[in-house]
Amino acid sequence: MKKNIFTVLITNVFLLVLLLSTGCKKAEDVTSSPVKPEVILKESRIKAVHLYNDTVYILNSPFTRQDGEQLIIDEGTIIKAVPGITANGTAGITINPGATILANGSSKNPIIFTSAAATGNQSESWGGLLIKGRAVNNARGAAGDAADNSGIFKYARIEFAALTLDAVGSGTTIENVMVSYTSRVGQDDPLSAFNFYGGSFNCRNLISYACGGPADFYITNGYTGKMQQIIAYRHPFFGGTGSAPYNAFAGVFIENNAGNPADALPVTNPVISNLTIIGPDGQNGSAAVYANTGLANNAALVTTGNTRFQVRNSLILGYPAGAWNLGDSLTGNALQRKESQLSNTVFYSGDTTRTFFVDPAASATFSSTELRSFILQPVLKNQLFSGVADFSFQDPFNYEKLDPLPKSNSPVLKAGDYTGAYFAEPFFIKENYLGALGSDNWWLGWVNATPLKTNYNFPE
Repeated sequence: MKKNIFTVLITNVFLLVLLLSTGCKKAEDVTSSPVKPEVILKESRIKAVHLYNDTVYILNSPFTRQDGEQLIIDEGTIIKAVPGITANGTAGITINPGATILANGSSKNPIIFTSAAATGNQSESWGGLLIKGRAVNNARGAAGDAADNSGIFKYARIEFAALTLDAVGSGTTIENVMVSYTSRVGQDDPLSAFNFYGGSFNCRNLISYACGGPADFYITNGYTGKMQQIIAYRHPFFGGTGSAPYNAFAGVFIENNAGNPADALPVTNPVISNLTIIGPDGQNGSAAVYANTGLANNAALVTTGNTRFQVRNSLILGYPAGAWNLGDSLTGNALQRKESQLSNTVFYSGDTTRTFFVDPAASATFSSTELRSFILQPVLKNQLFSGVADFSFQDPFNYEKLDPLPKSNSPVLKAGDYTGAYFAEPFFIKENYLGALGSDNWWLGWVNATPLKTNYNFPE
C-alpha cells in the first residue's frame, strides 16, 4: 500500500512540474496552470507519430512526414503553432508524397490547429498544413496516380494559417474542414485559405471564414475533383491581394495554370455543387479592396486562364465589385462550347454593372452585357436578385454568431438540379436547397467564428 501511495505522489508531482513548466505565455501574476500539459512537437523519423487529445502540442518549427510515415491525430487534439518566422524556421506541418495523415475528428470534438499567440494577439500567420500527394499537378506534367491516398482529414479547424493540397488523390478523405483568419493582417504576400494545386480528391463541407488573402478557394494546376457544400464567407475588416493568385481578390478563383494556361494538361475542371459565397456587401468598416474595381479579378467568383468549371445549385453574393468575373477568351470560348457550365445559381452584386464582368482588354469572346444575356438564358435556370434581403437568410452579417441559414420562406429552399453526367454521380447528395446550407445546419458544434477570443489552454 505504501508503495502505491508513493507511486501516486511521484506521478502527481511529475505532472504538476510538467504543467507548470510547459504553459505558454503566462502573465506574471497568473499562478494557475493550463488544463492540459503542453509539449513541443519535434521532427522525428518514427514511422507513426500519434498525437493524443489529453495533451496540447506546441509547434515551433517545421514538422514533416516522409514517404511511408504517418501522422495520427486523435479527435479533440489541439496543436498550437508559434507564428511568424522563428530561429527554427516557420512552424507548419507538411505531409509529403507517400506519407499519410489520419486526422479523424468529430463534430463534438474537432481537431484544432491554431496559433500559440496569446488570446487576442494572433496577428501573424504560421506555416499552416500542406498535404502533398502523387496525383496530377499539371505544372509538373500530366502523369500521376489519380487514386493516390494521403489519408483522412475530417472535422478539423485551421486558424490563422492556410490549408494547401498539392496533387492529392481521390483515395484521400477531405471533409468538414474550416480555415479561418488566414493572413489576417498586412503581410507581404497574403495567402489564400484553401489552395488546390491539381489533384483528383473529392471534398465536402468546407468553410473559409474571414480570409484576409486573395481568395478563399484557389483552384489551379489541373484539379478535377468534385466539391459539395462549400462556403466562402468573408469578414468586412480583412482583405488583401497576393501572388497566388496574382492581383486577385475573390471568394473562389479558378484557373488552369498560371504559367502555361493554354497547354497545361489535364485542364483544371472542378465540379462544384451547393457553393455559397458571401461578401460583406458594404457593411460598415469594409476594407477598401472589396470595392476596388481597378482589380480585374475582383469578384465573388473568378474563372480565368483557360479553365473549365462545372458550378451548380449555388449562391454567389455580397461582393461590391462583382459576382462573376470571366477573365479571358480561352475560358469564354470553352463556356460557349458548353465545356463549362454555371447553372441553377442565384447571383447578386452591389455594383449591377459588374454582376457579370468581362475585362474587355482580356477577352473578345463576350462583352459584359453578352455574358449577362448568356448566363441568364432560361435553360440554365440562373437567377439575379436585387439585394441580400432577397435571399432571406437568418442573420448573415453577424460575424460572431454566423447564421447564413435560409429562413423557412426563403426562395433558395428549392430542389437542386443533379441531372447530367457531372452531377448525377453518387458523390453528390441530392439536396433540396441551393447553396451550402439548407434547413439542417451541418456545421453545428464544430465551427468557431471567434478564434481571436478563444482561450486554447491558456491560464484563466
